Amino acid sequence: MAKVTITFTAISTLVLLVAFGEGMGVLHGSDVGAHLRWAMAALLTALAANSLSMVHAVQSSRIIRELRRHLEAETARRDQRAAT
Repeated sequence: MAKVTITFTAISTLVLLVAFGEGMGVLHGSDVGAHLRWAMAALLTALAANSLSMVHAVQSSRIIRELRRHLEAETARRDQRAAT
């Protein structure tokens, strides 16, 4: 999941750079529509990357909680064995 999030973030960054380049072209008399399309694409890819990173964070938190619960159970079992 982390690779997917990183990939989407990289794509979002590349699209943002293209949109910036198109915006600079607008300053020199280029087509405004192309800049607006790339800017919308940059916004949508950034939204997708952020959404995926939030999903990834939630999954990571759940996995960490589960691992802690297993570790605590194993520690309790080990302490119980040591006491007997």
